[in-house]
Amino acid sequence: RRGDVEGSIESFNMAEKAEKNLRPYLWQRGLSYYYADLFQEGSDQFKIDVSVNPLDTEEVVWDIACQLRLEKGDLTKVSKMSLPKGKTDRRRIMATIYTLFRGDGATEHDLLVAGQSGSKSDEFYSLYYLGLYCEARGETSKAEMYLRQSILTDYGRGSNDYMTSCAKVHCKLRGWV
Repeated sequence: RRGDVEGSIESFNMAEKAEKNLRPYLWQRGLSYYYADLFQEGSDQFKIDVSVNPLDTEEVVWDIACQLRLEKGDLTKVSKMSLPKGKTDRRRIMATIYTLFRGDGATEHDLLVAGQSGSKSDEFYSLYYLGLYCEARGETSKAEMYLRQSILTDYGRGSNDYMTSCAKVHCKLRGWV
């Protein structure tokens, strides 16, 4: 939450060293790897996480984001994990985020509309993940616009949700705030 990405990675590594069985549950370390531009390490962490929590849409999405950064935004070169057949995330907004990142039919416009027509958290999550999606594809100016908007939403300003902190750190690290 303070933006000390390297320090957070060190803390997660120390926790794993103390408790080896913790590794598949360190999804936050995957986020830190992304923000440290350690995209292969981030992808590896998210794959391990999904092995114990196969219904976690966000870990699938973050893995795709890491791989997109490695592949210079080329989705055709990304090995995309999937949710188990017939399963979905309980959060409706995540279905649109998931299909956007996987290239399964949702568009940026679809996600923007879904966020505007949902809850306050849906608005935040749609803008946050639109920013991540655009950044991963190399569209920096659009990423900045979406991410800055995400932290200005009611949810982005008022929630203690871990991901709102990530959005703020994202903008800070990129020099957008």
